[in-house]
Amino acid sequence: MILVTGATGFIGRAIVARLLSAGNSMAVLARARDGLDASTRLATVLGDAVGRGVIEIVEGDLTAIDDTLAPSDLRRLRACVDTVIHCAGDTSFAPDRLAPYRVGHVDGPVTLLQALAGGRLARWTHVSTAFVCGERTGTVRESEGHVGQRFHNVYERVKLEGETAVRAAGHEAGVDVRVLRPSIVVGAAPATAGGNPSNLFFAFVRLLAALARWPGGADVRLRIEAAPRAGFNIVPLDYVAAATIALAGHPDAAGGTFHLVVRDVPSQAATLAMLLDRLQLRGVTLLDTLTEPLLGPSALERRVARMLEPYHPYLTQDVRFDDAGAAAILPRCGVEPATLAPDDVRRLVDLALAPEADVGSVAASSRRA
Repeated sequence: MILVTGATGFIGRAIVARLLSAGNSMAVLARARDGLDASTRLATVLGDAVGRGVIEIVEGDLTAIDDTLAPSDLRRLRACVDTVIHCAGDTSFAPDRLAPYRVGHVDGPVTLLQALAGGRLARWTHVSTAFVCGERTGTVRESEGHVGQRFHNVYERVKLEGETAVRAAGHEAGVDVRVLRPSIVVGAAPATAGGNPSNLFFAFVRLLAALARWPGGADVRLRIEAAPRAGFNIVPLDYVAAATIALAGHPDAAGGTFHLVVRDVPSQAATLAMLLDRLQLRGVTLLDTLTEPLLGPSALERRVARMLEPYHPYLTQDVRFDDAGAAAILPRCGVEPATLAPDDVRRLVDLALAPEADVGSVAASSRRA
């Protein structure tokens, strides 16, 4: 049986949906939150699969290291779980409380692995992030971890700590640990911290769409500080979910670390051009922060800068993620490489614009700028 953590989150729910459609037997670990128990929270995400008993729900909290699972649940999981896909985590860049944040990313997963290792557990697939590379530039290889890099935020640092700790625990317990590092994942996202990067990307697309519909908006001037020639390191959610499931079970993935990224990712400038072509918009340009600082910004430009500020370091970072290991295995599993060609960008734009009510609210807020 497969145990999935983080099933209510952005990536986790996509993985669970795929596992369900393939008829897999599965348990999910979720915590009670905001006055709702785990079953109620999961029912809002997974629908009738919860009510039909297709999924075994286990209530637990990876931030409560001394009380992660009830003893009866632990006994049951030890008897039947051979694979864990660990997606749980808080993606906040600046958490209010560092101690429980670190426990959730490092100590909690280690405790769960150690607790299950005495049973049938053989494989642990650990979803991390490609940005454990921190502030590095140039090519980052899958085999590289801590090489003395500085980090943009505590999230990157703690995710690397989590990888390292879980690998060590797996080695000691005889559990095969596989680490997956997606770049910035985009797709239909929940309004939770885990969906923030995708929601921000979609909000930006909606803003551009709103501008294109204004009288004269097609020619509006909007300058954005970035690194135009650097790769735009986003990756579609569907690819990440399919690749995660494939690598979780493939024998050749044992003990590996894999970048889940778009190979030969287009530059930021090229991606913006595809967006503007789809939306029939002109006048939006990227300024290279090294040579073209944004001078005399308009009210709209200041608003967009505030909107993008949490991810500004990633817009100015020129980094390429090598995915040789993933590319060697995934095609044999029937997982096609992720791409960001014009058709892919059009599909992302269409997905972003699907909730038409939200587009109107973005337009209204942009007018107030």
